[in-house]
Amino acid sequence: MMLKSLPTMLWVIGATVAVAALSPAAGNVITTAPPAAAPPPPAAAPSTPPPTAKPTAKPSTPASQPEVIKAGTTNLGLVAVDADGLTLYMSVLDSRDPSKSVCVSKACLAAWIPVYVKKPGVLAGAGVSQAKVGTVVRPDKDVQATLNGWPLYRFAKDKAPGDVLGEGLKGTWHVLNPAGKRLTSTS
Repeated sequence: MMLKSLPTMLWVIGATVAVAALSPAAGNVITTAPPAAAPPPPAAAPSTPPPTAKPTAKPSTPASQPEVIKAGTTNLGLVAVDADGLTLYMSVLDSRDPSKSVCVSKACLAAWIPVYVKKPGVLAGAGVSQAKVGTVVRPDKDVQATLNGWPLYRFAKDKAPGDVLGEGLKGTWHVLNPAGKRLTSTS
């Protein structure tokens, strides 16, 4: 007798399941796992300044400002200086006609910072002739200021106007007078 009632019983179970699925209470039944919590946002990278391509002894001149070369006074006499009064140097290893810079190694660039030029270029300040200032394209394709053809540098150890700590170093580095000539006792 049980076998005869089995189809009826299966029909009753199927109908009960169908009614339960269609009832309003069925919408409140969770049939799937709750969505996983969103992963936390990635941690912000530590704020480090981007590496600079060029070492500088002072903030670089803004692109909209010309690099100014003017005359300044030191204990060696009247010399070429930048807009901030820092002494400018030349290297006897460079050439002036045509202008060429050979200071390209990391060690050289760490001690002798080229006077990099952005647009609008180089401007002669008080005591310097505009005809004497110019630029040269360096081997690394950056543009460097020149005075009387000599590529110009700042010495990393000069910290204040009037400092001339680089004069005569290794017999190579020398201060320039405002006309762009190597400073000598007679200039």
